[in-house]
Amino acid sequence: MDDKVLFKEGKEISGLEMGNDDLNVSCTYGKITLWFGRQVNESSIRHIIFGISNIDSSINHEQEVICDFNTITEYENRGYILTSYGKTKGGYRTIFCVPFSKKYALAHFVESIVNQLREKDVKKILHWDGSPATMMLMYHELKKLEGWRIKRIIYKDEE
Repeated sequence: MDDKVLFKEGKEISGLEMGNDDLNVSCTYGKITLWFGRQVNESSIRHIIFGISNIDSSINHEQEVICDFNTITEYENRGYILTSYGKTKGGYRTIFCVPFSKKYALAHFVESIVNQLREKDVKKILHWDGSPATMMLMYHELKKLEGWRIKRIIYKDEE
């Protein structure tokens, strides 16, 4: 899709939804919502996660995990950053930040998505300070995937 079509004169983009049949990426100023269907392959997941990291490595994802106390260190060794934990039924309820600046953390994040897809579709929320320009960079980075297209453009005056 031509950028001129996206940047209509006098209109500012506030959101961009893109994807193919197996996955969806929805960008707004404060967050990126990722949806992975059960049919998506690991290569595509890896392309999405690492492609997003290439555009903006300051992005992060907050992940909740119930685990035993010793497992917390394993997550930290994989690049996750522990932000909080507390004792709960079944172990410890932990909140980790997955920084998109650490490639080894992203590799583990991809692995966790693949494992979750064995049960059901997966939705993840990423936090960022996006802009229309970075949304377009995101589209250009991700459009290398088969069947990739813009599904919806949200303009500021249409919210």
